[in-house]
Amino acid sequence: MKILGVTLENIKSYEDRTEVPLQEGVTAILGENGSGKSTIQEAIGFALFDSLPFNNNEFVREGASSGIVEVIIELDEGKEGQRYRVTRSAGYSKYGVARYDSQNDEWINQDIDSKKGLVDWLCAKFNLEDGDELSKLWESCLGVPQTRFLSDFAQTARNRQKTFDELLGIDAYENSWNVLKGVPDEIEAERRRVREDIRELTGEVQSLPKEREEKRKLEEEVEQISGEIESARSELSEVEERHEELDDISERITELETKIQQKEQAIEAKENALGDAENELEAAQQAADKCEAAREGYEQYDEAKERQDQLEDDLSELNQLREERQERDGKLGRLQTQKETLQEQVEKYEQAKENIDTHESDKDRYEELDERISDLESDRKTVERLRGEIDSLDTDARDDLDELRRTIETIEEIETEAAEVADAGGLRDRKSEVKGGLASLNSEESELRERLENLRDADADSPCPTCGKPLEGEHRTKTIEEREGRLEEIQEERQAFNEELSELQDELEEAKRVETRVAQLDMHKSRAGELREDLGDLAKKREETREQITSLTEGIEQMPDLEDERDSLEAAKDAYRTATVQAKEYADAPDKLVDVEESIESVEAEMAQLDEEIAEFGDVEDELESVKGVLKESEDDYRQFERNRQTANKLEAREEAVAEIEQALANLREEHDLLNEDFQDERESFDEDEYESLSKDIEKLKGRINTLNGTKSAKEEELKGVAATVEDLEEKLSERKEAIEKLRELAADQQFATWVRDNVRAAGPKMRDVITDRIGKRADTIFRSIRGRKAEQLEWTSDYDIVVVDADVRKSFSTLSGGEKMAAALAVRLAILEQISGLGIAFLDEPTANLDEDKKANLVAQLNGLDAFEQLTVISHDSTFDSMTDYSVTIEKPNQTSEVMSD
Repeated sequence: MKILGVTLENIKSYEDRTEVPLQEGVTAILGENGSGKSTIQEAIGFALFDSLPFNNNEFVREGASSGIVEVIIELDEGKEGQRYRVTRSAGYSKYGVARYDSQNDEWINQDIDSKKGLVDWLCAKFNLEDGDELSKLWESCLGVPQTRFLSDFAQTARNRQKTFDELLGIDAYENSWNVLKGVPDEIEAERRRVREDIRELTGEVQSLPKEREEKRKLEEEVEQISGEIESARSELSEVEERHEELDDISERITELETKIQQKEQAIEAKENALGDAENELEAAQQAADKCEAAREGYEQYDEAKERQDQLEDDLSELNQLREERQERDGKLGRLQTQKETLQEQVEKYEQAKENIDTHESDKDRYEELDERISDLESDRKTVERLRGEIDSLDTDARDDLDELRRTIETIEEIETEAAEVADAGGLRDRKSEVKGGLASLNSEESELRERLENLRDADADSPCPTCGKPLEGEHRTKTIEEREGRLEEIQEERQAFNEELSELQDELEEAKRVETRVAQLDMHKSRAGELREDLGDLAKKREETREQITSLTEGIEQMPDLEDERDSLEAAKDAYRTATVQAKEYADAPDKLVDVEESIESVEAEMAQLDEEIAEFGDVEDELESVKGVLKESEDDYRQFERNRQTANKLEAREEAVAEIEQALANLREEHDLLNEDFQDERESFDEDEYESLSKDIEKLKGRINTLNGTKSAKEEELKGVAATVEDLEEKLSERKEAIEKLRELAADQQFATWVRDNVRAAGPKMRDVITDRIGKRADTIFRSIRGRKAEQLEWTSDYDIVVVDADVRKSFSTLSGGEKMAAALAVRLAILEQISGLGIAFLDEPTANLDEDKKANLVAQLNGLDAFEQLTVISHDSTFDSMTDYSVTIEKPNQTSEVMSD
């Protein structure tokens, strides 16, 4: 991954939208303390890793309600990689991700609008499990804040273990052991429960054979009853078939009787309807006669009503014009009042411009003096800081001088010991000779003892095992005595060799100790030379700092005179600012006055136009009164016509209705006669006695079937209970078999769980040793490169303490000097980053504290050689870093606002 740029708006000391570009390789972000450098690192942690060391509202610039951070990143997706723009706001909830489309040169929104959505997207892109792992990666690895850079290593051993176990993933072993703590006990409890289940199931399944036999008998009885039911149903079907034929005839007779009655009722209803229709026809004729008598008065009323509506519309329009005329009159009054106010403001504006011209030069001089005094205040603080640096330089010089004395004493001591102790090479040669002599004696002793054994076991006159001649008694005895004498000599010689070997071993141990120290002699002499150079550099730097203090002090002495002159100009400055505020307040008054005068002319013209339009309406009100009189005179005829018009209009329709009812009545009478004929035919085909006999047979058969069904249901219910019991017992039998198998599996699981838990916990310390050893070796290489001293060695112990070995002296982290601590912490941090970060980026906040120029250059060279990182960003107030890195960005803070001044 690469970060291509960061944009901040209303974030801490950044106000306007500020873009900070970042490049590959090593980038330095430079600026004075408090200029806003660290804010860039915090913004990246906030947007990409959901990490912020304080409240979101504290991240927003003072006076603003919210701020925005945008980070453009490039991920390895495809051949050329894919760019994304991640946006996050502080002060309110706003989140977003956009993908860059290079073909169309546009950003495409990825529809992410919540914190959870953004964190999930980042975790997926960075191959992390959750948001906790995301923020932990930043805070403990990629973007370690300046406050924790050294403090993590200065903790107690227990706290160090907690910090770095979490970072390196070692805590997973202890966590797993705790998680697995109750597993074996839970399995044992489960085993006891399963055994109890098996005992209960064994007792329950004893009755299974008896229940199976009962089930078989019931199934046979149900089958027999089912056959009897089937026979009765067949007989019932035949009887019901004939009964249904007669039933159909009976239903048709009943249906015809019903239809005949309905037709008779319909004929009666039609006759009544005919009478009503004839009465309505007569009423329509009378209404038509009344309408004709009132027609003339109705038409006069209708015409007058139309004219009234038109006149009332004209009157409404006239009243609206009168209201507009009155509104314009009020507006004209308000504009004239506004004109008078603006004329006063124009006068104030002209006066303010004169005051600005009068006091501008004094104001400029005041600001010039104020800026100069501010610079001198800064110089005063710089002098105080430089004096503190001199004290620090003096402390470092005393420490180096003490170390130089100790180193010279060590060199003299080693040279003295080297002259007094024997040569280790000669001692080793003599030790080898003695061991060779012992080996020869052992070989000779073994051979002699074997020959002696053979001599003692050999028969008389047998060949001598040594010379092959026949053994004689005297010769045999003499030979045995000679061999035994030689064995005694060998014991004495071996004792002498062992005593000499012991003395040689003691002398060699001492010689080896001195030899080891002599091997370090060049290292101590080199260290002495380095310390002399360091003392010279410290003296030179102290003199330069003293000169800088002298130079700054000369300007600071001028501050009282400058402050007096500035105070004398304060009244002119205040007058200028007051006039500026007043001029700004009334700057638009002249233009507004012109606008108001033009508005007055426009309103007066509108009022004249409205007067002309009002005159055009004449005497509309008088004419409206005349029309109302006509309406009153013709109103009675109008009402009579309206009351009867609707009924009169129905005359023709009612004549047609009477004719239709007469025709329908004739049709109904004809249909009634046909239904009577069908009814007589059906009555003749129905046999009442046969129908009653069949009904009785059906009742008997149904009773028998019901009885059999009842018996069958009872048997089936009994069978159902027995079958359920059998099924339940068979399930319990199956459960018993499964429980027995589960008991075997639980025993194996319990044994395995215990083994796994013990081995998981034991693996944690072993992995810690492996990881700290691997990281420690890499950190040692980086540390030596930064320090430029091959004699020093760095170790990262299994309890995460940093130990620096210098000659025979082992120094833990707490006893190191400031420069040694920073170099050691940097080395371990970079080694950790190489091991566990797959993103290829890292941020180092003020990593050069207490490092001299050579060690800074060594650090940059080491950073450039770290192949595991595509992008390293160093944040520092030291401007000398600009010439050491591939790329640099300078942040300045004029007027309390951070700005990117160069890149």
